[in-house]
Amino acid sequence: MADSKKKRRNPRLCRSVGEASDLLKALANPNRLSIICLLLEGESSVSEIESELGIRQPTLSQQLGELREAGMVATRRDAKHVYYRVADDRAGRIVKTLREVFSHLEDWCDQLPARRKSDGAGPADLMLYG
Repeated sequence: MADSKKKRRNPRLCRSVGEASDLLKALANPNRLSIICLLLEGESSVSEIESELGIRQPTLSQQLGELREAGMVATRRDAKHVYYRVADDRAGRIVKTLREVFSHLEDWCDQLPARRKSDGAGPADLMLYG
């Protein structure tokens, strides 16, 4: 009798919740979020990302790999250079929402190169709280 009263899970909802959770996990690291903010401005090579964000190459490779695995970024090879771009438009929508909720995130993303040069701020300095 108890089994007939159990509510069944909606498989479509469960799948959507799982996808949303995976997407948020991919963005839940300051380095990865910074990379996405930068790539939303346009395609960048690994060396450009490293220079703009100040993330050392081994860490950058690991974080780019996680973003690739999550389907957030795609690559293009040109001779010896690998270029990255945002591959999932949901990333842009999430960052836009984050910018609305945390207004200083927009300032931080908009001023990435200037901040990096002027005050040494890097991805670890990304604070989403006032």
